[in-house]
Amino acid sequence: MFKKILCVDDDPVTLMILKMTMNKCNFTSIVETVADGTEAVLYYEELLQNPSIEAPELIFLDLNMPQMSGWAFLDIFIERFQKYFPETKVIILSSSIDPEDIRKSLVMRCVKEFISKPINTTTLQRLKAEMTVD
Repeated sequence: MFKKILCVDDDPVTLMILKMTMNKCNFTSIVETVADGTEAVLYYEELLQNPSIEAPELIFLDLNMPQMSGWAFLDIFIERFQKYFPETKVIILSSSIDPEDIRKSLVMRCVKEFISKPINTTTLQRLKAEMTVD
């Protein structure tokens, strides 16, 4: 089980389904959510200011969001935050079916997988088995 997950998505229904699915398969203790890349950057800036706050082990990241896309957030995360949170893994969770999005995401070292929405319990259980040690 993961201790803490950050979900970055502008769709409240997607966030609700993601939380419910994670709950159902005992995927994480804490799920935090932000609505876009801008909020995610602010979230990580807050973590840098408060080292006592535990960082998420995993980020579920949508690509297509207003204000700041998932791509823009990933660029900032890699440039500014990854050195402070090297263990954080990113899962792209997107409705995109563009092969270029998939290719682009998988060449980034922090991105572990590209998953098409909606996510299901089978996928979460597989991720938990592959990425955690209980």
